[in-house]
Amino acid sequence: MANVTQLKHLEHLEDEMLNYGSEGCAASVSFLEELAKMLGHKSTATGFLQTKWDGAPSVVCGTDPSTSVFFVGTKSVFNKIDPKLCASDDAIDRWYGDKPNLAKGLKFALKYFKQLDIKGVVQGDLMYTDSTRKEEVVNGEKLYTFTPNTITYGIPVDHPIGVEVGQSKVGVVFHTHYVGDNLADAQAKAGADVKTFNKVKEVAVIENDTNINDVTLTAQEVVKFERHIKIIATLCGNCGEFLDNIVEKTGTTGDANWHVASYLKQFFNAEIREGRSIGNARVTLDKLIEFYHGKMKKKLAAIKTPKTLAVKRQLVFQSEEYLDENVSKFTDLLNLYREMQITKQFIIDKLDHLEKFRTFVREDKGYKVTSPEGYVLHQDGNMIKLVNRLEFSYNNFTVAKQWR
Repeated sequence: MANVTQLKHLEHLEDEMLNYGSEGCAASVSFLEELAKMLGHKSTATGFLQTKWDGAPSVVCGTDPSTSVFFVGTKSVFNKIDPKLCASDDAIDRWYGDKPNLAKGLKFALKYFKQLDIKGVVQGDLMYTDSTRKEEVVNGEKLYTFTPNTITYGIPVDHPIGVEVGQSKVGVVFHTHYVGDNLADAQAKAGADVKTFNKVKEVAVIENDTNINDVTLTAQEVVKFERHIKIIATLCGNCGEFLDNIVEKTGTTGDANWHVASYLKQFFNAEIREGRSIGNARVTLDKLIEFYHGKMKKKLAAIKTPKTLAVKRQLVFQSEEYLDENVSKFTDLLNLYREMQITKQFIIDKLDHLEKFRTFVREDKGYKVTSPEGYVLHQDGNMIKLVNRLEFSYNNFTVAKQWR
């Protein structure tokens, strides 16, 4: 699960069951069990954590394995057709001239990242340039701040990292490296060995490993966490067959595009946009039904021919019957989804205390303190993201993005 070739999108822990059914549910349990081992400092633990930074744009750079030429670019370097590799300012202007802020960031990356002497190909998030980094006082503390996307980051100017940030021209967080003979088929591997990079004053390379060994849990908290994992494993077993059926009926084209299964993730995202979490599963199911009816009403209204309209109405009717026949199964699914969110949040709350950077979101009257974007858990080549969706994802859906 969540094993990626090129790092274009990571999935939430609780969404894996919607993506892969019972197999995805089992993978989420495995991730949680690995976290339990890591928190217990057990020798059998093989996973590791990285902080997920809310940077933008995502920059891929390094030496092109096909030409041995240093390049920079966005995720579009992995395009099968017309990969957008930029080895010069002219190439950046050609591909990104219509996006001046992005082009400027890539030109900084091209100029300064080349000096790092990066071996191979790495990917990271651009955090700032010297024109977007600010020095300001927030909550009585003098900080260097930057807002690459949704979250504003702050670091005290007298902190060792702050001194490095203040001297630099550009800041970046590298989180992934690639192996392979060409970019189109390169395999993403977790982490980037930034300690082997040249030290360049103009570039602040911000490390993103999360030292879970610094998290302390009481004996009662360990028991509580392990109990939640067992509950999730039991619910996965109870819901497994139904989850597989949901995945089978999910799709973006044809008849599947009219089935309620195809709107579950949309519904959860819509609830997040409204700042709502799953409470009572039966109440949430009623909201799902209402959401689905609203979507279908708009789709049906757009159909012009009576014959097609009759066919699509029949598909909606069949989906409504599916809902009526599986109320208890949908309720179990929602309870499972909520349990995963609760268990995930327990860990996130512990990890947030380890962060050195202050995190805020902009409001009309200043800054509001918020949590970091989240964390990425790596286990045996697989990865999953742990994000407080009710906070970060809500902000991500509703706060204007500076880099755009």
